[in-house]
Amino acid sequence: MSRSKFHGLKAEDKRSIFEDISNKTGMPAFAVEKDWWVTETLAIIFEMKVASHLVFKGGTSLSKAWKLIHRFSEDIDLAIDRNYFGYDGELSKRQKTALRKRAGEYSSGPFFEQLQSKFAERGFQVDFNVVESPDSDQDPRIIEIYYPNVISAPGYMQARVQVEIGCRSLREPFAYCTFGSLVDEEYAGREFAAPFITIPTVYAERTFLEKLFLLHEEFHRPAEKVRVNRLSRHLYDVHHLGRSEAAKALNDQDLYETIVYHRYVFSKMGGVDYNLHNPKTLNPTPPEEVVGAWAADYGRMLEEMIYEENPPSFDVLLGSVHGIKASLAELPWKYRLDFIEKK
Repeated sequence: MSRSKFHGLKAEDKRSIFEDISNKTGMPAFAVEKDWWVTETLAIIFEMKVASHLVFKGGTSLSKAWKLIHRFSEDIDLAIDRNYFGYDGELSKRQKTALRKRAGEYSSGPFFEQLQSKFAERGFQVDFNVVESPDSDQDPRIIEIYYPNVISAPGYMQARVQVEIGCRSLREPFAYCTFGSLVDEEYAGREFAAPFITIPTVYAERTFLEKLFLLHEEFHRPAEKVRVNRLSRHLYDVHHLGRSEAAKALNDQDLYETIVYHRYVFSKMGGVDYNLHNPKTLNPTPPEEVVGAWAADYGRMLEEMIYEENPPSFDVLLGSVHGIKASLAELPWKYRLDFIEKK
């Protein structure tokens, strides 16, 4: 079945379908439309030559592939295997710089060009933009895709899908997940509904740990340097992941330490002592000085991105992350990593 049938419907018919799904799911109609474009973009990317070297990851994978959270994101976060560029094993600082540069050249060159061609083959008339970077070795790189929307865009969202592709992330562990756009899922069996896609997707367990480490690292900055904008989403995600099967990741010592070591090697944050990623000392809770700002940010997230019927309050999120911190401290295994930090 052609994936383009829905795109060929009249604007008023598409609008009616988006609004119907919005009424059923609670997701704004504009976000339902964007969800269709996100899914079609994923379908296109995983038909490209490089597909076997990519994995889908990040928050959008948690909602689309694993269905563990109820928030919307416009980002498609992809990890590309560094083996694709001929890099494997331990890398020197120079090799890591060269890897980032080569990956950036690929993402903004051959990958971008093939992506444009694939959209044209589908008959999708969209505009593209590669976000410029001041550094030639910037990683990840971002490609913006602006689509013709039939639902008016609210002030906080654009008719745009962002594809973020990076070479520094782990590729494994992952599983093949099958899903469709909300249009395909809610109208399955209708002639305009496209077949579901099956793509390699990072385990939710790994994403759970990565978000805990991200929060710990962020909150170990000086209070005046802790970022705020749209970051409270990680507390929301951790809240839900901690209540799912993904929480068993806390007991997976090998996975835990693999991720910590990889972060230290490939995305080390200055001023962070990675010895403190020990479960006994990991602290993903926001310091008192930034709680107010993060609470306000979450308030905006509730209005803009979160569509669950009874979303948790910010106090509930704090309670969850404090509970996870307590669980971490009680884990029976002993942290085996030992980093020599420069004074």
